[in-house]
Parts: sequence; structure tokens; C-alpha cells
Amino acid sequence: MTQKVYVDPDKCIGCNTCPLLDPETFEMDTTTYKAKVKKQPADVNSETVQNAITSCPVGAISIINE
Repeated sequence: MTQKVYVDPDKCIGCNTCPLLDPETFEMDTTTYKAKVKKQPADVNSETVQNAITSCPVGAISIINE
């Protein structure tokens, strides 16, 4: 099973926090003005990914198993 970072577009409010904290993983979608995963990180448990997850004001970022 592979773990992946997921941004729930229904929860995301487009605050831009995650791309500021982890620009390697997250970016803003210029069409929806919401965050999206730019590139899956090598380690979903890295400090930068975890910081982005805990800093999301609406809890839109999670780790999913595929």
C-alpha cells in the first residue's frame, strides 16, 4: 500500500498556507484558486509535509492509503 498526500477540494478555502510552507509538494490551482498536490513527496511523514497538514485551518490535507 502506498501513502499519498491528498488535498480535499471541497474543504480547501484557498488560504495559500500549504504552498508557502511546502512549495515542493503543494501549489495553488489557478483555475479553482484552491491548493493541490504539485508533486507527491518521497516521504509523506517529512517535517514540511506534516507542518502543512497541521497548519491547514480547515483540515483539508490528509495522508491516504492507495
